[in-house]
Amino acid sequence: MSQKIFSLMVCGCLCITLTAQTFRIDSLEQALASGRGTRVEKVEMLAELSLEYLTVDTGKCRLYALEAIQLARNTGSAEGTAYNALGRYYQKADLPHSAHVNYRRAEKLFIEHGDDEGLFKIYINLMILFCDIEDKHNTEYYADMVQKMAAKRGDVSREINALFYLGWAHFESDDSQEALDFYQDLYRKSIPLNNAITFVIAVKCGQICLRMNAPREAIQYLHRARSFFEEGGFIIMLETYGYLAEAYAMIQQKDSAEYYMKKAWDSHMVNDDTRLILFRSQSILYSQKGDYRKALESYKLFHHLSDSLAKVGKTTEIARMKNWYELDQKDHEYQLLQQERQKQKRLINTLVLALILIVALFLLSAFFYRKTAEKNLELKKLHTVKDKLFSVVAHDLRSPMGALTSMLKLANRNMLDAETQAQLLRDISVRVDDTYGLLDNLLRWSKSQMQGMVPAPVYFDVQKGSQTVTDSLQSIAASKQITLENQIVNQQVYADRDMFAVLVRNLTMNAIKYTSAKGKITLDSELSDNMLVISVKDTGMGIPQEVQDKLFNLSETRSRRGTNNESGTGLGLVLCADFVKANGGRIWFSSKQGEGSTFFFSIPLKEQHP
Repeated sequence: MSQKIFSLMVCGCLCITLTAQTFRIDSLEQALASGRGTRVEKVEMLAELSLEYLTVDTGKCRLYALEAIQLARNTGSAEGTAYNALGRYYQKADLPHSAHVNYRRAEKLFIEHGDDEGLFKIYINLMILFCDIEDKHNTEYYADMVQKMAAKRGDVSREINALFYLGWAHFESDDSQEALDFYQDLYRKSIPLNNAITFVIAVKCGQICLRMNAPREAIQYLHRARSFFEEGGFIIMLETYGYLAEAYAMIQQKDSAEYYMKKAWDSHMVNDDTRLILFRSQSILYSQKGDYRKALESYKLFHHLSDSLAKVGKTTEIARMKNWYELDQKDHEYQLLQQERQKQKRLINTLVLALILIVALFLLSAFFYRKTAEKNLELKKLHTVKDKLFSVVAHDLRSPMGALTSMLKLANRNMLDAETQAQLLRDISVRVDDTYGLLDNLLRWSKSQMQGMVPAPVYFDVQKGSQTVTDSLQSIAASKQITLENQIVNQQVYADRDMFAVLVRNLTMNAIKYTSAKGKITLDSELSDNMLVISVKDTGMGIPQEVQDKLFNLSETRSRRGTNNESGTGLGLVLCADFVKANGGRIWFSSKQGEGSTFFFSIPLKEQHP
């Protein structure tokens, strides 16, 4: 898209009807002829007249601007307004250096007198000027200034215009997804304006979509722009026709492609930018029709015109640069300062980016180091658990099996009397009960580690659920002359019934194991908020302080023998902690060595319904 076209769009020149402009010019000339008004007011009217004649009569535009400057000596910001008008004339006359000199004079005056409104207009003109001569760095600089000032003033239209110029500076001839995302977002922001710039952005979106081989998406944007431009008679509608012809050719809708191609060619205002698009579209269309000779001719015309425009553009650019340097050495110095500023800006950006990358690499290294350390610690714990389990299997399972084997051999050889055999059977029975509990815990814990802890909660009565368990343990308690009492009350809870039974059994078995003869074990319950707390209290040997801190950690807990030399691995308590957590509760204890221990765990109550 030609920079000149969207520069005119931003200036708003194409939106003014000839009748309204004529009326405005007549009013200003009559006001000047009347001789009324202060010198400042006359300067401002002359500058405004100069701008009104900009698209009507460039001769009068220049004369009124010079008259404004002559009258404006030492009038403060009004003098800046006069220089701005002369700068607009030189820009229209394609004399960018002269335009730049007058804009900079105006800028200096506006800054000296604190005229933010005048400064805002100057920055807009400088933004357009540098875009016209394709100076991306300065375009970006002034567009950024305009965007910030427009945002502060709440001027959405000017802010959108400035963002469009920033887009040109960043993405000119860039058909990337990043460029498309930028212009699509800008189009959405400009929709409420519904003016020329909205649909210039739509054309830009369509142009990029075409280069990214997305013709159907391009057609949607181009048709929105076409409707607006046809109604207002904008010259950019010819480029829109060209892009539509190309898009329809790409999707092989030949009739539509030819229709829009003809509308563009039939216009007396068709320019070289539009001809380029049309030659490219013709080449695609003829190729699809199988007329490869005409396709090749159109392709050659496209490249010939493209090369010619490139050469003319390069020649013009070289001549302009030479003229710019020769006209004003000071301005050359200004350009060097601008370039140095851009270099410093790029250097700062590079340093900031490098610093960010260094910090990111450091954080990433620290993260992976921590993760590796955590993994190593976890592996170490797993090895410790593995060694402990092997130790349990090797010692606590082998011992009762060995005793049972020895007794059976003696019994088979008739070497035991009835009383000795009965005593051995009682001892082995106790040891087998211990071994069964150990195996049950070991299997449940292994399953939870391999398959995950997945409870199946139901509503049930804890008094009945716990009584079944304690009844089955009465004989074991009686063998040690221990009183086992279950004082848990009737209460509905919501938990996994089997896990609850394992909790009660393991904690009660632990209490029996570490309680001496004629001791007492009491199971009780109490309400606490929305939880039921179950307690298992014994009068046993208690837990040493150095063991308490490691009680629920399988890798650190140590095996302790019971009061009747029963084996203990700590696996049951670890399993209890996992089961309580899986059911939404917690487990804790209090203990004093030589006086006994009390273990507590909580489970959710049955939900209360109104």
